[in-house]
Amino acid sequence: MKSEEASKPEKTVRRPKQQRSMEMKEKILDAALQLFCEKGYYNTTTNEIALKAGVSIGSLYSYFKDKDTVFLEVLDRYHEKFDIAKKDVLKDTDLLIRDSRTWLRLLIENLIQVHEESKELNRELNVLSHYNPQVAAIVEDQREKTLQSTIGYFMQFQNNFHTDDMEATAIVIFDFISATVDRIVFDKNEIDRNRLINATVDVIQKYYVSALNPS
Repeated sequence: MKSEEASKPEKTVRRPKQQRSMEMKEKILDAALQLFCEKGYYNTTTNEIALKAGVSIGSLYSYFKDKDTVFLEVLDRYHEKFDIAKKDVLKDTDLLIRDSRTWLRLLIENLIQVHEESKELNRELNVLSHYNPQVAAIVEDQREKTLQSTIGYFMQFQNNFHTDDMEATAIVIFDFISATVDRIVFDKNEIDRNRLINATVDVIQKYYVSALNPS
């Protein structure tokens, strides 16, 4: 992960303590997240980040050593955004029990929306994680947290599933939904996305969650 600021001399980076300084750093990170999602890491410069944040480039460098350090902190915000989209659906346990089909569709559509809003960032994350240990560790940590939260969530309803191994079932559902989301967002698809979503919901509901909606 080479930054366009790699040749700059080392500087002492400020750790904001006052409210105004903390707000300025937040503005920089929010602007960077938006630009990385729209344009990707490589096509975004620190000058653009500073301009969008409404701060001077000198102010940006007083909080961040280079674009790489901005990017690593931005990943936390990206994952928070992802978690919020997931939790908005997961918290509706009544809908899961009452209408699992609608619940599954909402979950998939929310995840698709977040990924589409950050498509360029996602593409580069996949590349960067192969040769940057810090990025790889962050990506893997987030995936593990998401997987474990998904397992924990479905474990609450293990008596309603036709399975003897709820942990493995939750992992299969997680991987199946992730594969569908990735195909819709990142691949060229020969058929309409709604057909892919419907097929995913059909398979999960038929084999795993049909017991939640007994006829």
